[in-house]
Amino acid sequence: MKKFAVWLLIFTLLAGILTGCTKKESPPSAEAMEIADAFIDGFSEFITLGDEYTGLGLQLQADYAYGWAAASISSMRYCVDCLLYLGGEGKKLEDVTNGRFADWDKIAGFNYATPYPWFFEGIVQHVQGNTKEAAWLYERAIMNPAFDIEYGETLKALAALNVTQLKELKDKLTRLEDQIFDKYEPVTNPYPRTDYCFDDTYLCLLARETLENNETNYRGALRHFEAALKVNPFEGDIFAGCAIMCFYLDEFDKMYFYVNEGLFVDPDHEGLNQLAELMNKEAGQS
Repeated sequence: MKKFAVWLLIFTLLAGILTGCTKKESPPSAEAMEIADAFIDGFSEFITLGDEYTGLGLQLQADYAYGWAAASISSMRYCVDCLLYLGGEGKKLEDVTNGRFADWDKIAGFNYATPYPWFFEGIVQHVQGNTKEAAWLYERAIMNPAFDIEYGETLKALAALNVTQLKELKDKLTRLEDQIFDKYEPVTNPYPRTDYCFDDTYLCLLARETLENNETNYRGALRHFEAALKVNPFEGDIFAGCAIMCFYLDEFDKMYFYVNEGLFVDPDHEGLNQLAELMNKEAGQS
């Protein structure tokens, strides 16, 4: 199971749908609705994926899939709320969001693996004429390999929707939000939202650099390893990194958790099997 196979689910679906979204006789707003619906369908695939992982007892992986869907769908819904407000709805933005998640960093923190919170925030800045801010946000989205530039560009058509269409789109998105949050309690990642917080390889490198700078800073290294695990809970090396740091921190319950969960997704991982053998010997001697 590789993380790239997960986000490819979206674009396999979109490739066929978006091909049919280029009717010349369709007004821009009608075409924009078709595009938005296509992306919603793609994001919905992650809810199904989360259900499959839950059925297999893979809770970390289920949280990853639900979090991907939540961050993508909630950021799209918040973008729509902002567009409604900018279009004259409500005396203040809170009147439009109506208690739903309304903070880009918190929404993105559901799962940094998705690039769409950056992108939808960019659309809002773009509509307000803040071109430099929008360009910076778009760049953050494009840096993530899960973002497809061609299909992403089509989403800028959201700005062409009228108030009635935006409200219709919001209804679809809020229903999906409710569906996700019935299955999954969103928890914002305490790790900072940075340019490469989606990249598990980069985060593991930070963990190693932390130990190179201070070989006993296990807590600092664990913070990076755990951030990497949230964006890729399919890689045995990351589970092993978390487990070893917990060993040095005398947090053995967490160590056992990471070893057992890691072996579930990567049963042939040499390091995890060595740790499991060590754990079994310790248990036998106690």
